[in-house]
Amino acid sequence: MFEPFMNQLKALFLASAEESRGNQSLALLSINTRTAAASVRTAQVALARARAEQQQDRKRLRQINTSLEDLENRARNALLKGLEPLAREAAEAIALLEDEKTALEKAIHSFDNELSGLTETLHRAQSRLRALKRGERTVEVRDQIQKAQSLGSSTGQSALAVAEGQLEEISRKQERDQLAEQEFKALSAADNPHAVIEKLGDAGCGAPVKTRVDDVLARLKSDLPLLLETSI
Repeated sequence: MFEPFMNQLKALFLASAEESRGNQSLALLSINTRTAAASVRTAQVALARARAEQQQDRKRLRQINTSLEDLENRARNALLKGLEPLAREAAEAIALLEDEKTALEKAIHSFDNELSGLTETLHRAQSRLRALKRGERTVEVRDQIQKAQSLGSSTGQSALAVAEGQLEEISRKQERDQLAEQEFKALSAADNPHAVIEKLGDAGCGAPVKTRVDDVLARLKSDLPLLLETSI
């Protein structure tokens, strides 16, 4: 008798340990998912900032081209007017801008290639994160369902099984109470002959004990001709 109790106790301990490990795994998965989501968001912000800086570099390149064209036209006018010193000053500014333009074009071209790869990598990470979140939701739902069907009471039964047993027991008790009430009424009728006489009278076995509605209505109808004659 003691051995079955020990076996049940061991099963409860094992179930409790397994549930604890499962909860820890779910908690760790949730933490890792949030960490991954935060990393993806950080990458999105960094990529957006890089794209913005790239747009600024392109705007700067357009400004340089405009300035170069303007400086070259003015330097030519200075040469035509014999203003050599001014033309030379313009040439120096043009040389600086051309160096900046060359370096900026290289940087823009190189970063364009890098942005393409980084964008593709980010899209793959976003797709993996969405799949991870879907998997996390599935695992959570499955865990809740398993908990509903797992060991949930000291008797080794699930909470559903316990509730089903209680419902069946309540139904049996209500049925038993209803049958008992019917039997009590039958016994009470046997102890009360007047109730039996009333029942026989209502069934047409002998004179009725109680006044019936149909009898009263028939009497009232039979009085109608007499009332009419009296009124005339």
